[in-house]
Amino acid sequence: MLTVGRLSAQSSFELNGFANPFSRNAVLINSFESNPSNYSRLNDWGLAVTYGGEFANAVNSNLYMILLSRKMLNHNITLRYTPGIKKEFIFNSNQSILLQDSSSQSLSSRFTYKEIFGAGYSYKINDNFSIGASFRLFNEDFSQENFKPVVADSIYLVRESSSESTNIWNGNIGFNYLVNDNLLISLSSINLFTTSEKSLSSSSAAFELKQNKDALLSLNYLYDKKLNLNAAFEFEGSFKTGLNYSFKLPKGEIQFGLTVFHDKYQSPYIAGAVGSVNYVNNLFGITLSGLKYFSNRNTQSSFTTFANEGIHNILNSRYSFDKATLTISFMLNTVGEKKVKLLDVDILNNIYPTLNNIYLDKPFAVGKVVNLSSKQVKLKPASKINYINTDKIFSPEISVQPNDTIEVPFYTIIPENYFQEKEELSYADFSVFTDNETPDDEIQKPVIIYGKNAWDGKVINLKYFIKRDIPFAMKYAKSILSKYKAELDTLPYSISNFYKIKLLYNNFIKNIVYASDPRATADYVQFPHETLELKGGDCDDLSSAFSSVLESIGIETALVDYRPDKGIRHVNLLINTGLSPDQSKLITNNDRKYFIRKNSNGKDEIWLVLETTSLTDFNSAWQLGAEKFNKEALDEFGLAKGKVQIINVN
Repeated sequence: MLTVGRLSAQSSFELNGFANPFSRNAVLINSFESNPSNYSRLNDWGLAVTYGGEFANAVNSNLYMILLSRKMLNHNITLRYTPGIKKEFIFNSNQSILLQDSSSQSLSSRFTYKEIFGAGYSYKINDNFSIGASFRLFNEDFSQENFKPVVADSIYLVRESSSESTNIWNGNIGFNYLVNDNLLISLSSINLFTTSEKSLSSSSAAFELKQNKDALLSLNYLYDKKLNLNAAFEFEGSFKTGLNYSFKLPKGEIQFGLTVFHDKYQSPYIAGAVGSVNYVNNLFGITLSGLKYFSNRNTQSSFTTFANEGIHNILNSRYSFDKATLTISFMLNTVGEKKVKLLDVDILNNIYPTLNNIYLDKPFAVGKVVNLSSKQVKLKPASKINYINTDKIFSPEISVQPNDTIEVPFYTIIPENYFQEKEELSYADFSVFTDNETPDDEIQKPVIIYGKNAWDGKVINLKYFIKRDIPFAMKYAKSILSKYKAELDTLPYSISNFYKIKLLYNNFIKNIVYASDPRATADYVQFPHETLELKGGDCDDLSSAFSSVLESIGIETALVDYRPDKGIRHVNLLINTGLSPDQSKLITNNDRKYFIRKNSNGKDEIWLVLETTSLTDFNSAWQLGAEKFNKEALDEFGLAKGKVQIINVN
C-alpha cells in the first residue's frame, strides 16, 4: 500500500552537530536524514557506532546506531542498523467504566515507531558530480484497548486488546555537485516513495507516520581550511544552518560544530540547537554531541492531541527530548592516501595502428596532474586503450614538487599484429600512480582508432607502410631478378644496382595504373602487396611500394616530399645507385639527372629521382623525376626554404 501522509516534520534533522562534508572524518556525515544521497569522501572502509541518552522525566540510554560504509572505486555503499531510533507512546484514553466497588477502569493504547535498518548507495560520475539513493525500513506497532459487551444472565463489559503491526520502506534519491574545492551543492528528495507491507485498519491508519513528499537543498561552503558554513532547506519550510571550525594538531584535528534548526510544526521559531566536539585523525574519530530544544519537553500531551496530529518524525518531533550522544568512528584504509590528482587529459594524436613505433617516442596524450601533498612525489603515468592494450602501458616516471601542477605525457604500445580494417571509436583509461598498487586518480577519454591503411599525412611516416611489407617485397623482387640472372651476371658490380633498379621498375609498372586516393576525408595508403594486387594507386602508394621492393634487396631509398604553398602535395622517390661521383659517366652524361648525396654511412654517392606516377618506362620516370627535383628543390631553392624535404626510409 502506498502511504501518503498529511504533514511532514523536519526530515533533515540528524543527531550529529558536525556537518562538514569536506572533513576527512567523512563517515560521520552518513546520516540518511540530512544526507539522503549517501555522499561521502571516505577512501575505503568506515565504521561508526553511536551511543546516547535521552533526558525525559527519567534519563534512559541506548545504542542508537551501528554504521558500516565501503568505497569501491566510484561506488559507495553504506549500511546501518538503528536499534535506538524508536519512539513509544502510552496513553489512557478518555473512555472508562465505573465498577460496582465505585472504582473505574480506563482503556490504554500503545503506539511504537522504530527504524530497523537503512542502506545507501552512491556513484561518483566524475570528481564533481555524484548521484545516490537511500532506503530505510521502519516498523509500526499499535495496540489499543476497547470495551466489548458480553451477554450472559446479564450484560457485562470486558476489556479487549487489539494489535496491528506493519513494516514500511522509505526511499529517496539525490545528487551532489562539487562546484569547486570550496562549495558543495546537494539536492535530494524527502519521502520520494513509501510502501507498507500491509494495510492497517481505519482505526490504526490515523496513527501512521506522516510522510509527505518534499525536497531538500543543502549548501556547504568551505570558507577556509578551518571554517565551514552549511545550510539545508526543505521546500515545505523547515531549515537548519550551522558552522564548523577546526584546529590542526600534529597528529589529528579538533573540530567544533553548531547547528540550529527551524521546524514549521514546532515552537519556538528556532526549535533547538545541536552542538558537537570532534577529534579526528587518519584512523579514527570521536564525536560528542548534544541536542537542546528551546521549549519545555516535560509536559504531557493528551491522547486527543496525539490522535489529531500524529507523529511526523521519530528523531525530531514535538514529543522528542534533549539528547546527548557519543559517536566513535573508524576509517580503515586498505588503499593508500591519494597524493596526486589527475585534473584532465588531452588527446594529442588519435591512433594509427600501422604507425605503431611513433607512439614509443611521441606521447599520444598529455595530462595535467597536481601534487596534493606537501612533499615531492614520484609519479608513474599509465594508459590502456580499449581494443588495443590488454594491460596498462606505463610511461617514464616523473617527479612533482609539493603542491605543483605539471603536464604528464602518456605513451602507448601498438602490437605489431593489430590490424583493424575500419575506423572505430574507442576509449582510453588514464591513471597516475605514486606509492600505491592502486591508482591515485583515473580519467577516461574517447580516442579514435583508425584502420590499418590510415595515414596521418606526414611523409616521414610512410616508412611504416614500406617496412611492414619487406618480406613480401623481397619475394617479389627476387622472382623478377631471377629471370634476368644471366644478364645481371655479366655486368660490372659497380653498375649492377642501377640495372636492378631499371629492371625492377619496368616490371613493376607493367600492370599498374594511377588511381587517386579512394578516401576523400582521410589519408589512405596501401601496403605494397595491396598496390600490386589492386594494380594501381596514387603517388603515396606507388612510391611506398617501389621503395619497399628496393629496400628489400638492400638498395637505399628516400622519399621526396614536395610541399607547395598552394595545391596538392606530392611524393616521389630518391634512389641510391651506389655509384661514386666519379662513376657518373657509367649511367649518364647529364649531370642534372642525378643528385650527389651522402649514404647512410656518410659517403657521397649518386642518387637519382624517380617519378613513380610515370608508368611508361624507367627512363621516362627518371627524366620526369629529375626535372621536377631540379626545378623545385634546387633552382627554386625548395630544399633551402623547406618547401621540399628529403626523408630517409631508414
